[in-house]
Amino acid sequence: MAGKAGNLNVTWIHGSPNCATTVDPPIQVHRFDDDTFILRQSKCSEPGTPANPGSSFEAPFMYLLVGSARALLLDSGASQSPVLFPIANTVGNLLSEHAAALGKPPVPQLIAHSHSHGDHIAGDIQFHGKTNTTIVPPGLPNVKAFFSFPHWPDGAATIELGNRTLDVIPIPGHESSHLAVYDRTTQLLLTGDTLYPGLLVVEDWLDYARSIARLKSFADLHPISFILGAHVEMKNQPKQWFGLGTLFQPNEHVLQLDKSHLVELHNALTTLGIHGRTERHADFIIYPADQPLPPNP
Repeated sequence: MAGKAGNLNVTWIHGSPNCATTVDPPIQVHRFDDDTFILRQSKCSEPGTPANPGSSFEAPFMYLLVGSARALLLDSGASQSPVLFPIANTVGNLLSEHAAALGKPPVPQLIAHSHSHGDHIAGDIQFHGKTNTTIVPPGLPNVKAFFSFPHWPDGAATIELGNRTLDVIPIPGHESSHLAVYDRTTQLLLTGDTLYPGLLVVEDWLDYARSIARLKSFADLHPISFILGAHVEMKNQPKQWFGLGTLFQPNEHVLQLDKSHLVELHNALTTLGIHGRTERHADFIIYPADQPLPPNP
């Protein structure tokens, strides 16, 4: 079910100097095309601290892809609270509105994750007990079983949404159960925390390098409209990032990357070889997790 040409003409909510007085919604929804929604969690949607109530620096992006038979929500956000972060109600309303426009009942929903870190799975609890809802449990054994990966991390799986096919590609390295999702309809490649404009935290250097090589091989055979990750942490000036834990990010980098960034990352990892080290690029920073955080230039 091909939608209109995708639209990324959007200014994302990017935090606040004071979450107690913010006017940002807890979740920003952007309609990329008729059947594709990009959601960003507010940096002011967690309990926070007395000095800055409601603050959370993660501000992850989530992706809702709707087919004729079911919908996929990739990642459920960084907060469990339906008051501060109503992810289940937001997704339910989007699916109801989408269905109403077609004169049909809402399609069932599948909740899956780019990986199993807490800022991508916390919202799962809001979907527990909901009808027509399937949740892929976090963790490598559950991911391998659900998608039937017999030779993880080699090979790929598919998700059929109804006139919309997604390819699911194992890319461990940032986290052991990490996945990329490629949408054949929009030609979007969703890369979670593995590639985005920010600090690319590498937990397992060799796994990460192999995953990027496999992802590049996949991209060499498939058209890529945009690469969309799960965060934005870079500034809109080359090689500059906001720093870990930043709650206010004016003048931030755009969300979207493209295939050239994947090639750049692959080439950098190939050059660096088996010994990981921090390397700053214009639009991302390669960062082995066992090294000191890089400074802001």
